[in-house]
Amino acid sequence: MKHLRAHELEPTTKPEHRLKKTRDRIVAATTNPNLIAVMMFGVIGCLIVANLIFRFPELGLTVEQLNPFVGP
Repeated sequence: MKHLRAHELEPTTKPEHRLKKTRDRIVAATTNPNLIAVMMFGVIGCLIVANLIFRFPELGLTVEQLNPFVGP
């Protein structure tokens, strides 16, 4: 029967090294092409919605008038 060995603790890293490692992870995450594509899609969607809100401000009143017919 084999005996289980206790795992040795890893030596502590210097705070500067840990900070650099964290910064590298943040840079890697924010420069990911998939994240950039999703963010651009969201920004374009927000711009389209803002354009529609400013172009048709009376649409909110129409939705408010139709609201009693839709709800229970």
